[in-house]
Amino acid sequence: MYHAVLLATAVLSAHVQHEAIKGPIGWESLGEVPSGEVLRFTFALKHSEEGKVWLKRTVDEVSDPRHERYGKYVGIEEIRARMGVTEEQVSVVMDSLKEAGMFDAAVHYSGDFITAYATAEVAAAYFHTPFCSYKAPARGMTITRACLPSYHLPQAVSAAVDIVSGLLHFPTSTGLQVQKASSPNLPNFIDQCRTTYKTAGVKSTGNASVAFTQFLGQWYDPSDLQKFEERYIPDQKGQTIVKKVGPWQAGYGSEAQLDSQYLVGMGAGVDTWVWTNQNLNSVNNEEPWVEFFANVSSAQDVPMAFSISYGESETTLTSAYMQRSDTETQKVAARGITVVVASGDQGAGCGIFVDQYYAQFPASLPYVTSVGATRDCEAGTKVAAFSSGGFSGLFPMPSWQTKLVRAYLAKTSILPPKQYYNDTGRAFPDVSACGNVAICNHGICDLSVAGTSCSCPIFSGVLSLINSARIAAGKTNGLGFVAPALYQAYEQDSSIFDDITTGKTDGCNNKDGWEAAEGWDPASGLGTPNYPNLLKALVNL
Repeated sequence: MYHAVLLATAVLSAHVQHEAIKGPIGWESLGEVPSGEVLRFTFALKHSEEGKVWLKRTVDEVSDPRHERYGKYVGIEEIRARMGVTEEQVSVVMDSLKEAGMFDAAVHYSGDFITAYATAEVAAAYFHTPFCSYKAPARGMTITRACLPSYHLPQAVSAAVDIVSGLLHFPTSTGLQVQKASSPNLPNFIDQCRTTYKTAGVKSTGNASVAFTQFLGQWYDPSDLQKFEERYIPDQKGQTIVKKVGPWQAGYGSEAQLDSQYLVGMGAGVDTWVWTNQNLNSVNNEEPWVEFFANVSSAQDVPMAFSISYGESETTLTSAYMQRSDTETQKVAARGITVVVASGDQGAGCGIFVDQYYAQFPASLPYVTSVGATRDCEAGTKVAAFSSGGFSGLFPMPSWQTKLVRAYLAKTSILPPKQYYNDTGRAFPDVSACGNVAICNHGICDLSVAGTSCSCPIFSGVLSLINSARIAAGKTNGLGFVAPALYQAYEQDSSIFDDITTGKTDGCNNKDGWEAAEGWDPASGLGTPNYPNLLKALVNL
């Protein structure tokens, strides 16, 4: 509960440390930015404890097919009213920003985010840290963040907000690995996926929609999507991205190209959107996860599902950042929006700061559906060694996955040493799909790519076909937060997924990580989708 006594504190009261990290991984400091450089920050206002309790209960009920409230989603206005952000909170932050010399401060429609701009000089005085430019050689991009591994806030402001973005949190420094030259002898991976997942000939018959996200300088190119359709999916030639949300420019980001091409290819006829989260006029280009939530929380017009190929280690983030992200995914789920994320490409995840496996974020969030990867697209494939999976170090295991996960943990002969993982944490991935395909980029097709950035849009496309079938069958909404329904349906009929029982993920020190096994496992989740059976299980929920 927000305490009014804190609001009585002077606007520019004594500063307190608000967040701290152990340091960026894979980013090189290039020194301080000019004092007049304009930076952008987003303040996430705290929600009341009562609001968070209401939200979790609501999401758990509307996402549980066995509950009488299943599918009875709530609107943006009710979420805003229930989450308990007060006018006093807004005032104390806005007054503080104005007093400090920040400008263009604005409250988002959701009521729980404030965005403001400041020169680097003003920001340094306010947050008690200078600002530096950082470069990630693997990505070839630069961003601006705090030079110090922590920031401070006036005490009253610290009491009013969860986190401030644009200061500490660094996006993953590695990008999708793409083969530089084409390989003309590659198979048609769309055809392989359609055959393996049994979606050949299936096209959208309802008004379903799905969006891919563009983060961190990633832009898709419509002309390459057209080339992809001509090369791999001539039956869909002419299908376009029907809606663009956020800033737009054509580009050649391999991840954005992959998302657009395989989401369209596997979600034949589904309305595909692009949702862009990048600040073209701000050098610090805030971490996309916070900006994505701030935008979605205030948007009335949203797709039925999001496909997000973005991730980083839990160990590089603060608990406050991840916990606020958990609340934000619950807000999205309460509105009946599905969030599908890539599980990551670090295998079991060797510890950066600790000697144990680390989970990938946002795949470890309880209210998303995470997708691991198989080595190829054909039936009988193995787990991809790079595919991330395991257990969250922060979030507890949800009840809807306990039975199946415990069955895996009982297979002690194939488990890594227990000190390497948290066996009570949220287990991921939930499902898998093909993690090795080819894209068109810069006008060149048959470029090999690999990663869970491949499997995520593939599974999202399959799921969107089910949303389409539901609408055609007279349902008025989509599957929403779908993971509980998937686990429950699997317990009733395991044939809704094709089990991946061979292969191991990468571990540490040249050792194996997680081993695939019958049933759910941290290498492949429940398995790869069997569309006809999965459709039968979900279409009439």
